[in-house]
Formats: sequence, structure tokens, C-alpha cells
Amino acid sequence: MNLKWKIAKYAATPKHLIPALLLVSVMAAQVTRAQENPLYSQYMFNGLVINPAYTGSQESLVAVATSRAQWTGLNGAPNTQVATLHSPIKLSRSAVGGMFVHDEIAVTNQYAFAGTYAYRIPVSENAKISVGAQAGVAYYRSNLDDLLIVTPGGIPDPAFAQTETRYLPILGLGVYYYSKRSYVGLSVPQVIDNRWENQDAISKSRQTRHFLLSAGYVFDLGPNLKLKPNTLLKWVEGKEFQFDLNANLLMHEFIWVGVSYRMNDSVDGLVQWNITPQLALGYSYGYPITDIATTQYGTHELLVSYRIKHNRHIVFSPRYF
Repeated sequence: MNLKWKIAKYAATPKHLIPALLLVSVMAAQVTRAQENPLYSQYMFNGLVINPAYTGSQESLVAVATSRAQWTGLNGAPNTQVATLHSPIKLSRSAVGGMFVHDEIAVTNQYAFAGTYAYRIPVSENAKISVGAQAGVAYYRSNLDDLLIVTPGGIPDPAFAQTETRYLPILGLGVYYYSKRSYVGLSVPQVIDNRWENQDAISKSRQTRHFLLSAGYVFDLGPNLKLKPNTLLKWVEGKEFQFDLNANLLMHEFIWVGVSYRMNDSVDGLVQWNITPQLALGYSYGYPITDIATTQYGTHELLVSYRIKHNRHIVFSPRYF
């Protein structure tokens, strides 16, 4: 089965060239490793998407929804939606939460749900160390019959006339130190080394572990101006080390404006409005710095966050991450 030849055949016409290039990358990933975890530009405003130990760190019930459209204008490009909810447990050092993720790329959809738990230990008056875990299940569905793959004789390849589905367990671990002005986190969102192969050997995949190290600090630049640099370091088994650098300015405790650089990937502009002490709205636009930059229109990500008071007499203090 000459998979590369058939994909090249599919890419023969210009209008099919870009989807075919994306398809090549997806199928190559399926032969060796599963698709990586979804990317997020605004991880510094919703740490739960990268570290389960973030659960309960805002000392209130927090609901966040994010929608990310990557490489808009490119047929089959990644599209991700995520919703998170987490809260400390009253009169306890424990906190619980949950996360739902939908990630779509080409003909593959992933639906994942995980519950999170964190145990938070005070280390000073304003700082805590949190140890957390997440567990759940992911459902994968690949509609291979949607692909236009033909044999050298021009006949549709029957090996692709199928739909693949599978359920895979999720188990992640993390540790998170945070205070009013700083944070450092280390996490492995998926510890289990899931592997699978279908009978036609089209999909021979494994989920590689992601090791994430994140950190940030808030500096005062003036009475109404703060600077918050952030970094996210990522290492995936079998791949090169990657990093994400970010800096945000907060003006009058109302609006964040920032810029990020993701190694060999994109430059992103970010803005977040603290509409009320409870409600925040964020947006980011990413421009790729890879060869694909000439064929698409960038990446859009929208984030909405809402903090819910446990007690109506509580006055929210500003949250910087």
C-alpha cells in the first residue's frame, strides 16, 4: 500500500494542494505518534488547560470557555473548543474541577472529558503549593472514508472506506506553586502511553508524553501599569524542545495587552478586558512564521472567563493569572 503516492495523486490539482499537505502531516503523525495536545495562546489566563494542579487556585468558582480556530482559510485546519470549571472546596485544602475538549483536524475528531483534583498546601501567608491530577476518557473518531484516496488504477482505495473510533484513558499529573504575584508549574497532562494499530496498518499510533514547565511574575511599572512576563517550556518524547515566550501589560487593572512568540510557529498578539471583577473577555491573533504563512490567514482564539462568588459579601481581589 503506497500511501505517499496516493496522497500525492490527491494533491495533483492546485485547489487540493493545501488540504493534501495538511493530510500528509496528519497521516504521518498517525503512522508514528498521535496528534499532539491542542495549542492555546492564552494559557496564562486559564492554567487548567496545561496543569491540573491549577484547580482551585483562584479561590472561587471559575468557568472558562475558549474557542480556537487555527490557520483559518485552510481546509481541514485544527479547530478547538474547551470548557473548564473548577473551585476550591469550602473549609478544605482540596479543590475539584472538570474540563471538556473538542479538537478537530482534517477528518479526525477528539472529544475528551477529565475531572481534576488538587490538594493545596500553604507555604506562606500569600503562597501555596498545589499537587493535582486529572483523569478521564478521550473518544477519537476518524472518518477515513471522507478522504479522496485512489489506487494507481484510479479506483477508490477500500482500506480508507471506513470510520475508525476508539476510547482512550486520560491520566495527568502536575504541581503548581503560586502567590499573588508569581507562579511556577510543572505538569504531564497525559501520563499513560496509549498505543493502537488498526488491521490495515493505516493508523499505527501512540500518545507521546508532554512535559510542560510554566512560570510568570507580575512587576509594578507604575501606579496603574503592571508587566507580566510568562513562559511555557515544552518537551515531547522523541521531539525537540520548544518554548513559548509572552509579555503582557496591565493598564488600570482593566485591560491586558501583550505579545507572544512560539518557537518555530507563530507570533501572537493578545488583549483581555476585565469587564467586571468577575467577567473577563480575551482575544488573540496568531501570525505564523513558518512556510505555511503564505497560504492562510492566521489563528484566532477567543476566551471568556467568569468568577462566581461563594459568598455575596466577598470582595474579589485582582487575579493576574
